[in-house]
Amino acid sequence: MGNGKKKRAAQVAVAVLALCLAAGLLVALRPPCLILKTTGHYCGACGFTRMVEELLHGRVGEAFRQNPYMFVVAPLAVVYLAGEAVCYVLEKKPLWKRKGIKIALAAVLAVGILFTVLRNLPGFKMLRPL
Repeated sequence: MGNGKKKRAAQVAVAVLALCLAAGLLVALRPPCLILKTTGHYCGACGFTRMVEELLHGRVGEAFRQNPYMFVVAPLAVVYLAGEAVCYVLEKKPLWKRKGIKIALAAVLAVGILFTVLRNLPGFKMLRPL
């Protein structure tokens, strides 16, 4: 691996470490959702911290119940970011610049918006976090 690729790999490693530390702080501190606090409506990520806690305790069903959208999207996001990191280190075209990925990202965003709207409607209380 050349010096440029080593430097890029080190940058990716620092970014991964920073993300892990931020995630650990979120789980440890459990900050309130500012959107829920100010508007009274659930955002698409409400229940995510509780979902992670449930997963850490091995309670997969309860984790899914906290936030089904993020339960599916979070692992996909990790895979996507890993792919972007590989492209960055190998100096390849970023994934987000590829047509198929743009469509997939738009679909994930659209489903997230739909999930957020539905979980705030009276008939869809089952989508709200516990």
